[in-house]
Amino acid sequence: MTAPERLTAVGAGLEQLYAQTDFQARLRTDPIRFPRRYTRHEDVEIAAVLASGFAFGRVTLFGPVLEGLFDRMDAQGGPRAYIDHFDPNVEGPALAPVVYRWVRGPDLVVLFGALRRVRAQHGGLEPLFGGGSARAALEGAATALEQEARAVAPSGSLSRGVRYFLSRPSTGSACKRWNMMLRWLVRPPTEGVDLGLWTCLRPADLVMPLDTHVMRIARFLGLIRTSTASWRVAEQLTAQLRRIDPLDPVRLDFAIAHLGISGACKGVRDPEVCSPCPLRKGCDAPPPSVRTVAGR
Repeated sequence: MTAPERLTAVGAGLEQLYAQTDFQARLRTDPIRFPRRYTRHEDVEIAAVLASGFAFGRVTLFGPVLEGLFDRMDAQGGPRAYIDHFDPNVEGPALAPVVYRWVRGPDLVVLFGALRRVRAQHGGLEPLFGGGSARAALEGAATALEQEARAVAPSGSLSRGVRYFLSRPSTGSACKRWNMMLRWLVRPPTEGVDLGLWTCLRPADLVMPLDTHVMRIARFLGLIRTSTASWRVAEQLTAQLRRIDPLDPVRLDFAIAHLGISGACKGVRDPEVCSPCPLRKGCDAPPPSVRTVAGR
């Protein structure tokens, strides 16, 4: 099979996967369910920043942390009201017990303080993400948020937990969580998943979020060659998917990711498991004796 023939087969398989995906059922195991709770624009975008920022590791682990944070916000009028009236002297002790991997309660005090300052200056979060491209949008937003975070952080220095929320393309980061947030907020709710609230970018401008499952499946399909996530690889994968859908290259992200999240893709070639998979014709998954692990 030639490279163009394989891309055609992969594209057809991805479209079939997309058509077969039960988007509503998969929402229960996706962090976008948190911003989808809200209807007010300001509540949704703040919830999207927080939910995407915590979306590393297993959703069964970070989900309960987010549940607790949003419960506290809702008790005070919702995410917008909570951030706009955020008082570190009051909320600091309440957030102190929060722990998720290397993120701690004091990190959230700095992050929420930065969001409060940004909202006071710009009236919302979308103005931070202008620039005409996803790369420019993320660089601008990370720079602005870092500046405000340093203004509220003790001694002006940022902890690992805060810096992890402020990844940027210029450092080589794939910015998976930022790109996922942009997908949520920019893409229209065609499948009843994404939110379509922001107009600062077009769907065609978005870059694929490189999570573990997407990386692994994209390698099996020959769309990328490396197992190490980076901004360059995210752009390479997006360019390949743009050949399938030029106007909306990240449309397939949810379906690909949940093929892995659901356990339907085992990461190895298994005739019984793989035979019903719409991607089987273009897939080079290894035999069971060869294990490969995708990088983040």
